[in-house]
Parts: sequence; C-alpha cells; structure tokens
Amino acid sequence: MLPTSTIISNAMEHPVLSLTRGSSPLMLSFPHSGEIYPDDFGYRTDLTYSEIDHPNDKYMDEIFGTGADLGLSTIKANFPRAYVDVNRHQHDIDAAMLDDPDKWYGRFLPGSVQAGATLFWSKSYGTPIYDRKLTLAEAKARIAKYFIPYHQTMTRMVQDLHAQHDEVYIVDCHSMTQFDSEARGGKERPQVDIGDRSGGSCAPDLTQEMARLFRERGYEVGINERFVGGEITLRYGWPEIGQHILQVELRRDLYMNEATREKTENFAKVQADCAAILRDYKTYVETRGVTAAATA
Repeated sequence: MLPTSTIISNAMEHPVLSLTRGSSPLMLSFPHSGEIYPDDFGYRTDLTYSEIDHPNDKYMDEIFGTGADLGLSTIKANFPRAYVDVNRHQHDIDAAMLDDPDKWYGRFLPGSVQAGATLFWSKSYGTPIYDRKLTLAEAKARIAKYFIPYHQTMTRMVQDLHAQHDEVYIVDCHSMTQFDSEARGGKERPQVDIGDRSGGSCAPDLTQEMARLFRERGYEVGINERFVGGEITLRYGWPEIGQHILQVELRRDLYMNEATREKTENFAKVQADCAAILRDYKTYVETRGVTAAATA
C-alpha cells in the first residue's frame, strides 16, 4: 500500500484542477504533476509509492512555481498521470484493459500499448499497474470527469489570452528519466529537451530563445531530440493563428532521486534557474508581441 503521508485521497472532495489567471500572454501547463489519487484508481495494492508515481512529473509545478508571481496563467491537473493521461489522445486506449471492449462507446486508436503508456496507463515503466480490468463505466468516467475538464478549461484560458493579446504563448512543463528505456537503447538523455512538434507548434525563434536561456545557465539542451511533444502540443500549437506552444522536459536526476522520488540538494538551484528563465522568457514574448503589433 502507498504511504498515506505521500498520497492525498478522497479525490472528489478536492478540485480536479488548480488554476491561476494572469495578465501575461504567457501561460504554463502542468498535465502530469498531480498527487491527488482518486479512491477508485484500483491499482495493485502491493505497488510501492515510487512504482505507482513514477510516470508523474513530480515537482514540476514547484520548479516553475514563480509563474503565478510573474503574472502567468497556469493550469495543473491534480490527478496522477497513470489514472488518465491528458497528454494522450482521447481515443488512445488499449482495448485489452477494458472488461468488455466490444461495447465501448468510443474508438480505439492506441499508441504506446507495449510500453503501457496509453490514455489509461497499464504499466509503470515495465511494472503492471493493475491486476484487474477497467469497467466501461469507470473508464468513461475518467474521461468525462478528468480528461474533458482539463482540455475544456485549457481551451478557454488559451482563447481568453489570445483575445486579450492577439497571441498566446504556452510552456508545457514535463520531466523525463535520465536514461531511455532498455527497449530504446538505454541512452542518456539531454538535461533539457525542448519539443515543438519538429517546428510545427510554434514560431522557430521561440524554440531557439528557450534553448538559449537554458544553455546560458549551463544546461545541455536538445531540441526535439527525445520528445517532440504530445497531445497538448499538437492540440494547442497553431502558430498560423498566433497560438504557440513548447514542451519543456527537465531530466529528473538534476533535482531529485529517481528511485526514492525525494528532492536532492540541487533542487533549489534548478528551481532558481527556472525562475530566471521564466522571467526572461516572459520578457522576450511580451516584447515580441509588442513589436508584432507595432508592425502589423
């Protein structure tokens, strides 16, 4: 069983999302940093905390926590990634996880089935999460009560900022393990990987500026080297209409012990670096917006 000091339960007594609304055209998304574990999760009771929480991008909301102080809008999913992953497509479902897939009301367009990383995760980096099948009712409820509210709310926030500023800039905040899985060769990943759907989700200068800011502070940076972006980048990245999004992945060993999930002594430095990067990036996009408006 998971330690009660680590997991917040009784999820329906807590909000599904945490939001701040700011005045800047820059906003932050935290789709994988939730720690409120719904009572109906029904994962294997013999799993350790590190096993069930391993998919989560733990601490990302803290590392980029100065966003609200800078006047940035933020959205955070309070539920864990493995329960329902809002960075997957709604139809990215492994039919084998359902108790009666022939009666499922939606489609099956599964992605990473072998890795167990679909809309409802079946594995936590190789470790099976369930010893049962999901009922159709609970699978549908996860989409209706968690997935849909996240995207409906984020859509409204993006539309509101776009209406105020003519452009909106989104940083989707994630973390990644130090090494690729054995199936992918076990190669060490860059300390920071910036995904922009291979140039499709934002203007190129925005990617280069974010990379420059991290490199300026001594980080090894890749661009679309390991992750090009998921459903959120694909859904909200439309530079053709002034809607720009980057997926920023920080390597977990920079600030935490990957095995225990505890912060390391380097956490404060990474947090301070990211605060400075956010501040400078905010200045860049706001200046960029003013320049674009003046030349329009």
